[in-house]
Amino acid sequence: MSCCSAITTPGHMPMSELEELKRRSAQRAAAYVRDHMVLGLGTGSTVRWLIEELGRHTDKQHLQVVSSSLASKLLAQQAGLCVVEPDVIDHIDLVIDGVDQIDSRKQAIKGGGGALVREKILAEAAEQVIWIMDAGKRVETIEDYTLPIELVPFSHPFVRRTLTNRGYDAILRMQQDSAFITDNGNLILDVRIPASRPIQEAHDELVHIAGVVETGYFHMEAMCITAETTDVTIW
Repeated sequence: MSCCSAITTPGHMPMSELEELKRRSAQRAAAYVRDHMVLGLGTGSTVRWLIEELGRHTDKQHLQVVSSSLASKLLAQQAGLCVVEPDVIDHIDLVIDGVDQIDSRKQAIKGGGGALVREKILAEAAEQVIWIMDAGKRVETIEDYTLPIELVPFSHPFVRRTLTNRGYDAILRMQQDSAFITDNGNLILDVRIPASRPIQEAHDELVHIAGVVETGYFHMEAMCITAETTDVTIW
């Protein structure tokens, strides 16, 4: 294999093609952004393409963006966007963000980038939400995937014991050799949901465990933009 050979993802799609799908979905979503809007930015690899696209739009001089993570905030600033803090805005017109998995009912799992709490805060505050994705993110059932939960560090051993007692398997998310720390200073557990338990029921149970801040389960009215090999679908 030459040094220029395409990297293959677990889904056997060349990385260059996968990134092209992300770019196309982000480009389509950027068309919904208007000048004078307050835009909520998500976090992750697909949103990076959105930020790059918005940075090219010099006609949006009055666009304000509020970010769900320090990483997205830095990228937006580097792209020349006007980044504001939540305490200087009184509304959010639109949030655009990616998803990790989503089903036909628009139940989604998010949090792969570790920003699930701030992403949910922005999405619930927004007048409109757009999820952007490559075709591999749309699945038959999201119950087959782990659900991230953010928790206060002090609560970690207590939450782990509670999860085990209730039939959940959980893995502490790591970054290199240390626990992954969110922008809020918290930990993330990636939780395997028991096969017999609907994910919404699991979410309702998990968020009521002391120390759990939020889960990565999202179910809200949203426009979805999915880039496939030959087309971009809006649903």
